[in-house]
Amino acid sequence: MSSLRERLLRHKRPEETAVPVTPSENPSTDEWSAVGAVMEQSEWGDFVLRRNTYEAEYRHGGSRLGDLANSGDELWRLLAAKEPGTGSAETSGMPHERLLFMDTETTGLGHGAGNVPFMIGIGFYEGDRFTVEQMLIRHPGEEAAMLGYLQNKLKSRPVLISYNGKSFDWPIVKNRYIMNRMPLQAEPAGHIDFLYPSRSLWKHTLPSCRLGHIEEERLGVYRDNDVPGSLAPALYFQYLAERDPEILKGVFVHNELDVLSLAGLAVHFAALLSGKLDWMHAREFGREEWFRLGLWLDKIGMRAQADEALSALAEELLSDIAQRETGEVDACLLPLAQFFKRRRMLSEACLLWKHYIACKGGSRTASLEPYIELSMYYEHKAKEWKPALEYAQLALDLVWRQGALKRSGNRTGAVRREAGSKEAGNEAAELEKRIERLKRKSASSTTSVWSPSVTKPSRKRRLAPGFEQLSMPL
Repeated sequence: MSSLRERLLRHKRPEETAVPVTPSENPSTDEWSAVGAVMEQSEWGDFVLRRNTYEAEYRHGGSRLGDLANSGDELWRLLAAKEPGTGSAETSGMPHERLLFMDTETTGLGHGAGNVPFMIGIGFYEGDRFTVEQMLIRHPGEEAAMLGYLQNKLKSRPVLISYNGKSFDWPIVKNRYIMNRMPLQAEPAGHIDFLYPSRSLWKHTLPSCRLGHIEEERLGVYRDNDVPGSLAPALYFQYLAERDPEILKGVFVHNELDVLSLAGLAVHFAALLSGKLDWMHAREFGREEWFRLGLWLDKIGMRAQADEALSALAEELLSDIAQRETGEVDACLLPLAQFFKRRRMLSEACLLWKHYIACKGGSRTASLEPYIELSMYYEHKAKEWKPALEYAQLALDLVWRQGALKRSGNRTGAVRREAGSKEAGNEAAELEKRIERLKRKSASSTTSVWSPSVTKPSRKRRLAPGFEQLSMPL
């Protein structure tokens, strides 16, 4: 029996029969030249492809793209450190030509089946030249061709680099392979998401860690008349309605700049990891960023570089005479002391705690932390009861002064006042127990009379380089 289609064709007049049009005869094949793109044919079908290649000398902001060719191996530390969102590749090196930079433009912001990446931008190195390729689908039927092309790129460049791609871009792309019933032949060998090191370095010093903000503040990239990523879906739907490629020109440019910024960040992080940029570079942006750089270096296993950076920061903080005159201290001083404490560098930590007391000891807004820490240090480590007792008594006095300040303040709400009084009462009770215990130890001790104006370095370990010359009288 003939099929339904054959029966319908028999009733159709010859002039109505559709004639297949070859790509060369299709007048739409050249319409994409207006945005610098062409139609790409593959075994999976057709899609739009735009390609631009940048020479090694090209600068994206302050980053020379070719510099990654000499230091790309350093990025392996971001995988080995197993920061949140990175892969688990165990390697001692990672050639820059194995990296694939990726950024997507999608039809929405969710993760459901209806969110489709209509454009995927990728970047990769060939020698010291950087190439950006952007794949666009004109309709859902071309998605398989785009995904097949991306999969071939991943085979030769298995280490993915993105910005928030671990949580957004890659899960969406991976889901599209499933929806198109295409087997993903291999997961990326590693995935470096630059959002995580960016937060470690700049979360406390920049208003936002959005890629566009970091571009301006740290990479020196300023976009003119840029199409915001939030408008990309609307422009794509407009293109679907009007079929004018010019509508998407701004989206192509925006996506390309995102991929170039990923390469710029790779150059920047590789320079930090290789030592081409050290703590002196971070110092230009303030002590807080200097401190965050040291913590980040310690987090990814570069302890020697972290110690060098943070010891230099401590020296500068301790030698800052202006802090004593104004009674103000940097916000990083107490966290830095805690870092030294965790590293068992107690002598350095004590110098910072004493410096804090010297600057803010007379203020009711001072923190209790340095008093309690010093009391604990002298009781449990130095075994000197009198200084331990002295700091505990100073801490108790500060608790009651702060409690009086809260009671006299213009606070509203009885519950709030009661909670504050209860917290102060608990702190005072703990300190009173400590003071009674230290009084008993001090009474039975033959320790010589101690003066809080004399700084006694630890007898168990030497100070870090540069600390020996610092004297911190209270």
